[in-house]
Amino acid sequence: MSTIKKAILIALDLLKEILFLGKLNQKEQQGIILLFTKFRLLPNTKVLVPFNLGRSVRGVSYDKNIMLDPAGRLCYEISKGLSNEKLCKNLSRTFDNEKQFSASDIVHIDSNNILKSYPAWAIVMPWEKLNIEDMYEKYPEIFYKNRSSRGLAFENTDRLSIIKTMYSLKFVENRVNQMKDLYESINSNGLIKDTNLPKINILIKENEWRWFMGDGGNHRSYILSFLEYKFFKARVSSIIYKKNIQDWHNVKNGTYTIDEAELIFESYFEGSKVFRGMV
Repeated sequence: MSTIKKAILIALDLLKEILFLGKLNQKEQQGIILLFTKFRLLPNTKVLVPFNLGRSVRGVSYDKNIMLDPAGRLCYEISKGLSNEKLCKNLSRTFDNEKQFSASDIVHIDSNNILKSYPAWAIVMPWEKLNIEDMYEKYPEIFYKNRSSRGLAFENTDRLSIIKTMYSLKFVENRVNQMKDLYESINSNGLIKDTNLPKINILIKENEWRWFMGDGGNHRSYILSFLEYKFFKARVSSIIYKKNIQDWHNVKNGTYTIDEAELIFESYFEGSKVFRGMV
């Protein structure tokens, strides 16, 4: 992050504190939109959000349905002391299943022919600003850079080899080790202060709001939830209004119908289904 951008973020956070907009009040923590809530959830500013309103990056509520999320189950199994062999075996089953999924399968919309023609790992949400065609082209390189930085060794760096690695046993082991190492660190030493806060997205429907995970910090969110933290410190990335559904990027370009987009929004809001794979 550039020095100028850091300074702007610090200034925004300070302004919120000066105006007494730094903390959510009791009703806001219950998911109610009040007069100043949108200022407290201002994009690019930091906020302490309650886990009871949170959804994982896969759209599942932390407090009620987190075991539906494969990463949530992995975190739970680590907390129960399962061996690495058992952890990898269980997660491998998920990877084997997801390897067969199309993008339409992963979002539970069988009738969408556009999504049917892409693999699950290329999925984009209706409100995201990236086309599914672009995600399909770009994601293998994103995957390579991300996992290389986390110790995953690639035999080759061509596109087909990277895609093959996405569902490999060594990637399963890499995911297990990453979650386990972080779980043990936080459980033993607490949460280390991180100036690069995770990003979250805000969902707004009439006078209610929820949040879900964005880029970075996903493992941390699962772990803190299982360790019974009540709040999660993050930075707001975007606000998604249901009332603007017709203007969402992947609705306007025809990837989703309004009905399909509404189904996904409502499921995220309720936290009742998984809408992304482990890759």
